[in-house]
Amino acid sequence: MTKNMKNTALLATIALAFSMSACNNNSSVDQNNDGDTTIGEHLDHSIETTNESLEQVEGEIKEDLQAAEDRAKEAQADLDEAIKNGDEEAKSAAQKALDKANNAWDKAKEAAKKTGNKISEGAENAVDATKRAGQRTGDALDKAADKVSDKTKKLSDDVKESLND
Repeated sequence: MTKNMKNTALLATIALAFSMSACNNNSSVDQNNDGDTTIGEHLDHSIETTNESLEQVEGEIKEDLQAAEDRAKEAQADLDEAIKNGDEEAKSAAQKALDKANNAWDKAKEAAKKTGNKISEGAENAVDATKRAGQRTGDALDKAADKVSDKTKKLSDDVKESLND
């Protein structure tokens, strides 16, 4: 994995962490502009931010791959030119450069594949975790609402009973 790809993967991880933690502080999350930010809006924003980060990382990986491919093509062109000119010393140097460029390109492709798989897996896990958190929050709100309803009913019954006495 190239240094640039490691940095890209690290950037994606940091961006994901910031997007997950920033939900509590970002007023732009309020999608219907009612002044209140619902749990659903937080979840939607988190998922959108994660997707945006992934798209950015994917673009950077594609740029790195294209640069490695371009270097390999340039090295091939240099080799072809050396062969055409019959310069054995230049041919040998160009062949070494081509081998090195092709090796770097192969490593970049493999690293991109592994990085893409890890990022995709991490994003899926983050989205799933966000959805589970939303579900747990919804369940907790339902439970709290049920408790409030039960207490209100009990208080109402107590008031009726005291009025009947």
